[in-house]
Amino acid sequence: MVTIKQIATATGVSSSTVSRVLNSDMTLSVSDDTRQNIIDAAKRLNYVKKSKKNEKQKVIHICVLTVFSESREARDTYWRQIYMGIEKAAYQSGVLIDEIIRIDQGVDAMLLGSFDAVIILGNISEEAITKIREINHNIVLVDSTVHYNDVTAVNPELSQMTYRILDELYRNGRRHIGFIGGDNDVLDLDGTSKSKISDTRFDSYREWMSLHQLQPQSYIGDWRPETGSQGTIKLLAEGNIIDALVVASDPIAIGAISILKNYGLEPGKDIDIVSFDNLDIVAYIVPSLTTVELNPLALGKTALAQAVELSSAGHDWTNWTTIPSSLKYRETFKEK
Repeated sequence: MVTIKQIATATGVSSSTVSRVLNSDMTLSVSDDTRQNIIDAAKRLNYVKKSKKNEKQKVIHICVLTVFSESREARDTYWRQIYMGIEKAAYQSGVLIDEIIRIDQGVDAMLLGSFDAVIILGNISEEAITKIREINHNIVLVDSTVHYNDVTAVNPELSQMTYRILDELYRNGRRHIGFIGGDNDVLDLDGTSKSKISDTRFDSYREWMSLHQLQPQSYIGDWRPETGSQGTIKLLAEGNIIDALVVASDPIAIGAISILKNYGLEPGKDIDIVSFDNLDIVAYIVPSLTTVELNPLALGKTALAQAVELSSAGHDWTNWTTIPSSLKYRETFKEK
């Protein structure tokens, strides 16, 4: 490939002069003969002009579908932070988030055909996925318990972290470990749910307890603080001995801690508690909560990158990306 430098050598001028002439810089002070000589040399040598890096590129349009209502997001900021990660990454890369649609209000799949890609937050049914794929093949699922072989997904690391927490509790002598969490609705496009799916953390808890021949003690409800309160009351009222609790989210854990205090049990001493989310507030409650950072901003950023790749490259393979989580030790369970 012929370079600017080769043309400069052939015409006896500087590379800068050649570059400015070939880029039609009319502010350059050179004679008409010199300008024409450079153009003629470029043609004679078959010079091919490179496209400019700052040339205007096609704007990518993304739609975000979420299974969560505004009230759910208000009490569970994890999902709102994922969307913030998507939004921030879109702004930095010049991608337009044209619309956020709440599936619980119902959605017409035909509307999704006008977008370059669709990012879906939460669990939707196989029937819903099939309908969307008929209109738009560029789909990215975020934190979906349901996996589809031919759909790209971005998920937090939950199973291995749950095993790690249970292993650490076991090494510290805990043998009566309870679990409190929620299950997940699987939504259709009309906003209804005909089924539920258990949470990955709960599945991992049951597997681990079975492997260690320990009796599982659990309570599953809605994803709200009241579930922590109700679950703790139920587990303690049944006469179970509980020396540790694994809780699926910080809001639920806050509800559990309030009941434990009412029973005269001190979290972190009488009973260890480990949760998930690492919300800002849990570092300041008393006692401060040991919890797992799930990196929701990174989930959102990665989902946006996958959506852009799908819409730009149109690759025919499926990416399943797992974002690592980290355990933040505080007063309710200390590293030993």
